[in-house]
Amino acid sequence: MKTILSISACWFLFVFIHVEAVTDEDFQSLLARLSVLEEKQAYLETENKLSQKRIAELEKYKILSDKRVASLERKNALCNRRQDDIIKKLYADKVALKTDKILPDATTTTNEYEKTLSAYDRKIATLVNEYAASPNRSGKDDSYSAAVDIAVLQSKQKRFVAEGTVAFSAMKVAHQEHVGINQNIIFEQVLTNDGGGYHQNHGVFIAPQSGVYVFSSSIMCFPNGKEVLAEIVHNGNPVTRMYCQGANGHDQGSQTAVIKMNAGDEAAVLNVYRADDSIWGSLFTSFSGYLVWLQ
Repeated sequence: MKTILSISACWFLFVFIHVEAVTDEDFQSLLARLSVLEEKQAYLETENKLSQKRIAELEKYKILSDKRVASLERKNALCNRRQDDIIKKLYADKVALKTDKILPDATTTTNEYEKTLSAYDRKIATLVNEYAASPNRSGKDDSYSAAVDIAVLQSKQKRFVAEGTVAFSAMKVAHQEHVGINQNIIFEQVLTNDGGGYHQNHGVFIAPQSGVYVFSSSIMCFPNGKEVLAEIVHNGNPVTRMYCQGANGHDQGSQTAVIKMNAGDEAAVLNVYRADDSIWGSLFTSFSGYLVWLQ
């Protein structure tokens, strides 16, 4: 009996030692696998941070690229408009050179416009009466010449009327935020645009006639320490500057400039201080100009 008990005790002791050894081995294996998983997790977290940083950089680059594309599209549109204006101006000059052989040059002062137009009206009426009274006096050539004379006089009359009315005034209604450096400030609400020189979608005035112009602008900045430095520019070159700084609330800056311009020249108001600035609207920011006299 004692022998059997001794043998049983030895057997249980052997099994306990074996099971404990197996358990320790599995535990060490689990620890090793856990260590490997922790290293992989740390590596994946590092890769995730680098990926997020790269994504943020790509988003910034996309925003800058979109702004650049928009700027190039605006410049392309302005170039197309300027090209059209130059073509129209060259055609008008060509017509003017032809009409100068028939009619003497008229003075371009405002006080003499009515006299000049009245003289043209009288000449047109005379030609029309002569043409109606004797259409076959000298045959086909005289009839054609009279019709051409009437058309030329009417064309020159319209040209003098158009030259006497160039003026615009535009206001900013909506706030314009995230304005870049050398980006146009947009004055979207047009009060006056006689002569059609102001292009509200781009905030640019293109001179329809050569002469001396007066431009004025006022800029209001956001409160809480926001600053704005803007320029009235002529063909991209600064003429005068405006500054406002909203340290104690809103602030407003304004300027007036007299500029000698050729037909097709451009005038605009640019933001020149920060790459991300804000302009206050609500009719406190404006841009106006008018023709003083022709060249």
